[in-house]
Amino acid sequence: MILFLLITCLSETLGIYIKGQYLADPENVRPNVWVYNILLIFQAGFISAMFASLFKVHLKSGPVILIGLALLSILYITEQIEHGIFKKHATTTIVMSVLFIVYSYYYFYLLLKDERDINLAYDPGFWWVAGILFFYFGSIITNLYYEKVRDFVASPTPYLRYINNVLNVLLYGCWSYSFILRKWPTTK
Repeated sequence: MILFLLITCLSETLGIYIKGQYLADPENVRPNVWVYNILLIFQAGFISAMFASLFKVHLKSGPVILIGLALLSILYITEQIEHGIFKKHATTTIVMSVLFIVYSYYYFYLLLKDERDINLAYDPGFWWVAGILFFYFGSIITNLYYEKVRDFVASPTPYLRYINNVLNVLLYGCWSYSFILRKWPTTK
């Protein structure tokens, strides 16, 4: 997890730097989207591995996770061939978001079917998955309705930036709480 967060922080920092260079030099035709296209690989791998770990308590999840990763790999390679790394891999991002939403709902379904008495307020897995669900569901809605928002607002980008900031706070807030629960177990 620490390695994934380090990669994410470095990618975000590099993305901000490249965006600054891109905005400062109008001749520069390479935006920072390539950084996020590469980050997609790490997101898909890490989050899929985490879901595999969470699912293994309830079932053999290997085939489900591998099929999801194979689908994402095919889409990523296809988009890479079609338009290269300097255009957003939108299809891969949307399918990955939908896949993680389905995994999240399935995890919650498994929790409902579990015979054990689980206090969700103190369950790290629940909070980790809740963060994923908030972030990816919100992101997919934001991405899908971007064009619709443009019909009502002349420049929706600042509003969408605020929405993305809130989604990031929800994701990392849930993850932080999950890690606190995992590191310092409390009495239930």
